[in-house]
Amino acid sequence: MSKKPTFEQESRADPETGTLYGVGVGPGDPGLVTVRAVEIIQSVVTVAYPVHRQGAGSRALEAVRRYLRDGTALLPLLMPMTRDRERLRQAHAAAAAELAAAGGSGSVAYLSLGDPLFYSTFAYLAGGYPGSVRMISGVSAVSATAAAAGLPLATGDTPMVVVSGADTAGLRAALGMAGASIIIIKPRALKAAAFDLLDAAGVWQRTCAAVELGGEDERVINPLDRREAERLPYFAVIWVQPPVETEEASGSA
Repeated sequence: MSKKPTFEQESRADPETGTLYGVGVGPGDPGLVTVRAVEIIQSVVTVAYPVHRQGAGSRALEAVRRYLRDGTALLPLLMPMTRDRERLRQAHAAAAAELAAAGGSGSVAYLSLGDPLFYSTFAYLAGGYPGSVRMISGVSAVSATAAAAGLPLATGDTPMVVVSGADTAGLRAALGMAGASIIIIKPRALKAAAFDLLDAAGVWQRTCAAVELGGEDERVINPLDRREAERLPYFAVIWVQPPVETEEASGSA
């Protein structure tokens, strides 16, 4: 995989290549696209965005379509949904090359759902970019989940942990943290062993799921049970909320 971008890259950037912006566009709701993101999107020559297969649509692009300036070039980049490391490496290399070529004509914005530095493909593309690189933060699925549920993500000294559905060991460790607020992203990757851990921890009554955040079908399932959790779609987040007694003990409003 490509090297991750660092601020040291600025000093060796090619002045003939336009700036690459990693632009977070939030969970998919055009209303949650930041003013700064719109400013960048309207200033660049090319807007690039990920697609999971050739010809597929893009939630990231649809989130900003109303803000696009006439004449802006659109560049779909293939990002297959696979865990095959070699296939991903090849896809990242091909996409990085396309971004570099586009940068020869001016600045480029790469759209990321949520935030470009939080579980985003942007980190794999920016490291080898020949020009300067800038990041524009966006509303992450973590914050959007709490907002959709209408509940505080954490209060007082409550620890908060984010784990991927594929990381069963990480989930076990998180469940072992007393009073933790636990966000599980990519829940489609949860294995039977992970569901067994949630069963054993007895947390389902304080667990919810935010589904299709930012879309017309956005909904919250609260409480969530194992059967529903096993059928969640790709665009979903599971949240194991901290125990009520922990929140009261914190003394925070």
